[in-house]
Amino acid sequence: WVRPRFTEPAKMRRRVIERPVGSSVRLKCTASGNPPPDIVWLKDSKPLVEEDGGAGWTLSLKNLTPEHSGKYTCHVSNRAGQINATYKVEVIQRTISKPVLTGTHPVNTTVDYGGTTSFQCKVRSDVKPVIQWMKRVEPGEEARFNSTIEAGDQRFVVLPTGEVWSRPDGSYLNKLLISRAQQDDAGMYICLGANSKGYSFRSAYLTVLPDRKSQPSSVPMVTPPGLPWPVIIGIPAGVAFILGTALLWFYQSKCSCSGSTSSALPAAPRRDRAGPPQPPAAQPTGSDKDSLTYEEYAAAHQQLLLAPKLYPKVVNGKVHQHIHYQC
Repeated sequence: WVRPRFTEPAKMRRRVIERPVGSSVRLKCTASGNPPPDIVWLKDSKPLVEEDGGAGWTLSLKNLTPEHSGKYTCHVSNRAGQINATYKVEVIQRTISKPVLTGTHPVNTTVDYGGTTSFQCKVRSDVKPVIQWMKRVEPGEEARFNSTIEAGDQRFVVLPTGEVWSRPDGSYLNKLLISRAQQDDAGMYICLGANSKGYSFRSAYLTVLPDRKSQPSSVPMVTPPGLPWPVIIGIPAGVAFILGTALLWFYQSKCSCSGSTSSALPAAPRRDRAGPPQPPAAQPTGSDKDSLTYEEYAAAHQQLLLAPKLYPKVVNGKVHQHIHYQC
């Protein structure tokens, strides 16, 4: 034998229930055991008859009036033992008002491409409201949806909505799950809570980040560590300066050597065609050299650098060569 136990304790957590006049409520006491247990419903410790809804694991109270207020107890028993659960029902005489969205939800959300996220909507209502999610249809997207609804100058598509959960504080909760997010899922979402007296809504935006896999990978330029930009720029400039200085020094040295060689050459002796060679002309002294102009001095040294010319001449059957120096 097995004593009875409640099989759905999660649905029995809310033990104090407030309902307005004209609404309905369902009280659950599902249990199991061996042998199968029996259940008896009591109101304020008095048994309820079947006509009052006191048959089975669920007690249904419809079209509530103030007389329905009280404590309802389920008594479950078999040969092995018994268990009890008590609910307190309060029927409130007040006018039903339209639902109100409480808290801050839904809030703007950002999700990675292909990721999963959700919106929440919390509604307070005297009676169980209808909670519906909608998404705004952007211009040019009308053809993607079979049916849309128009609100003002905007159009919306109605989204599938899951179960509405009641909370101990008298509010109702619903979630919208978005899995494998795509760029088409981005946009404005609206949570709408409605009952027989009206409706309330609140909007939030979903941002879907771009797909990183579809973006071309760029290779950033990496600067070697320890070499700041001034050093990188200064090294080529320094090399160029050193090469330029070396070339200038080489050019000046070559010019100095050429000038020294020209100054050291003695004046070549002159020869006439018929006479003996003449002694070399005397070198000008420092005073004579200083008296010449720079153009005359340069022209005289240029003539010394010219090679002598040979003029062959036949005299009495013999070939004579005359050397003429350019003056």
